[in-house]
Amino acid sequence: MQTLMFDRKDNPMKRNQWIKSEDGTVLVVALIILVFLTLIGITISATTEVEIQIAGNERLYKENLYTAEAAAMECAQKMEEDPNLEPTAPGNEYIRPLVPGVAREDILNDDYWDNTVSQVANNLVDPDGNSRFLAVEEGVAEGTTLDMTKTTLRSYSIYGRRTGPNQGRSIVRVGYRKAE
Repeated sequence: MQTLMFDRKDNPMKRNQWIKSEDGTVLVVALIILVFLTLIGITISATTEVEIQIAGNERLYKENLYTAEAAAMECAQKMEEDPNLEPTAPGNEYIRPLVPGVAREDILNDDYWDNTVSQVANNLVDPDGNSRFLAVEEGVAEGTTLDMTKTTLRSYSIYGRRTGPNQGRSIVRVGYRKAE
């Protein structure tokens, strides 16, 4: 019986054929990596675009909010300096009496903010003239006495509003009390 011995060494001819058959693999791997990097780049670009839009909207929201608050503070300052806060007094067109027909929804409605109801904030608050304010008299403040010999504390709600073309809208409500 004769044993067959196999040579474990690779045949150099076969090895050269194997290497020759892999000539295009580097190109394929390079293309796959290139496609992968392109997809990552597109994703990062889209994410950055969304983040920039979010930051712009947040800036606009804060600008509207702070300008509306400044308009409300201007109204509070005006009321602080005015000795007569009667809604019917001349120059107090921005002060509205609490009327049963006027609800919070009316104040949130754009049609309510016309020149007869509100006043435009000054140029220092909003140079564009898109900010307005008004005050609503709520009557005698809660917890105060109605005794005629003592000072009466009256309560008001002051509203500041900013709106503009393609800028959104912000309305701020501030409570205000003043002794008579």
